[in-house]
Amino acid sequence: MNTRVIEADRVLTTEHTTSIRWKYIAPTLLVIWIIGMFDKVGVAVIATNKAFLADMGLVGHNALIGSLVTIMLFTYGIGFFIWGPLVDHWGPRNCAIVGLIGWAFSTLMAALSKDFTVLMISRGLLGLAEGFLWPVSNALTARWFPLHERGRAKAIWINGTNVGPALAGFLVIALIGPFHWQGVFWFLTGAAILICLPMVLFFVKNDPSEDNRVSKAELELISAEQVSLSESAGGEKKATMATVSFWLIVVAGIVNVFGVFGLMTWFPSFLETAKHVSPRMMSTYLLVGFGAALLLTIWIGAHTDRTHKKAVWIIWGFLLGAATLFLSAITGPVVGSALLLCASIAFINGITTPMIHGVIHSMSYTRTIGSNTGVMNGVGNTIGAFAPTIMGALVTVASGHYYLAFTFLISTFLIAAIVTIFTTRFGY
Repeated sequence: MNTRVIEADRVLTTEHTTSIRWKYIAPTLLVIWIIGMFDKVGVAVIATNKAFLADMGLVGHNALIGSLVTIMLFTYGIGFFIWGPLVDHWGPRNCAIVGLIGWAFSTLMAALSKDFTVLMISRGLLGLAEGFLWPVSNALTARWFPLHERGRAKAIWINGTNVGPALAGFLVIALIGPFHWQGVFWFLTGAAILICLPMVLFFVKNDPSEDNRVSKAELELISAEQVSLSESAGGEKKATMATVSFWLIVVAGIVNVFGVFGLMTWFPSFLETAKHVSPRMMSTYLLVGFGAALLLTIWIGAHTDRTHKKAVWIIWGFLLGAATLFLSAITGPVVGSALLLCASIAFINGITTPMIHGVIHSMSYTRTIGSNTGVMNGVGNTIGAFAPTIMGALVTVASGHYYLAFTFLISTFLIAAIVTIFTTRFGY
């Protein structure tokens, strides 16, 4: 593929210019991420359902409830080490097809599970299957979008991680009523097979050069910016897995997983058990928190396309996330505490998540983005997977109170902010 660099503001004009990357690639990734987040958040909402807890023998077992997320995240992390190299060598489209089939099988298994052991196995299989998501998404973004558009492109599909949780509470409540908790998993199985898989089959190709719908002008625009910013005037330095800067971002990625899934897993239970909020009101707060994260992600993506400075935003995201989480823990009134917790979710999901992956893009060549993403997310998720279980155990130790669990998250946020300060010295 041609790798010559052009000016970021160059515009190609022709009567036959297409924008397949915006019409098909970005929307497909967004839909897959939204439904994928239903998988991840849904079990946290289901865990507030008394019938589910009784059927699975989980009443009063907070650590086991947390382990449903931990096992999924752990195998999710293992999956990255497998999917990352496969994406680079086999192609993102092919990996997405196989991953979606595995995903559907795992949720079907969950719908049919009669005990906790089978449910745990299904969650582990789900993690392995969904491990394709980040490598595939980053690879398609790198292959289909020129460098100066990638921040906005990532903002679209990364917002699936916000839209999914924002709607998950309402979806789960709507399904549990008439179809019981099994109905949620039946829905997820159908969504993977009937929505996500056809979109990949019909809308996605591994490279724009393989797609007959792509005009010569669009292909030239994409092809002209397929190098790292290190080879552009005044750009950032490229990093590899052998460099300190890469592993500093991996540390930030681990803590990001702590925050995203630690908050996501225990947010519903905290509001319902500690603050006595109704399920519907809890779903509304989820909407507020992840809705705010969505807006932050859009703004941050457009902003950093212009400035190319991402690491400083990671620092601010962790610091603000820690501050609002602390204030939430010490605030008595329900509304104030819940909104502060929503703010913490927004800062972690809306700032640190897209910026960490933005730095990985800046560090990587187009053809190695899958492997770099696989290692970063693999390490991040296999270690970060234990956050929900740790937090559940701390809630039990604290006799149902959440102050120890929140202290654990706040401490890790501060560590990540300090580590990321050193990353800014490398130009990111």
